[in-house]
Amino acid sequence: MKNSGYYTGSMFVRELERLKEEYIQLDLDDMKVMMKEDILLLEKAMNMLCKNKVY
Repeated sequence: MKNSGYYTGSMFVRELERLKEEYIQLDLDDMKVMMKEDILLLEKAMNMLCKNKVY
């Protein structure tokens, strides 16, 4: 992994695109459950991105 910031960032963008496609196909109740789970995953991802920052 030569540039960890880019690598992690591009994975993050791909994951957001995947989630957007999944949300389009869900009913409202399923979407609420998935959004709660995804918020937790996004918080973890943001923490990882912050820890990998070069100062």
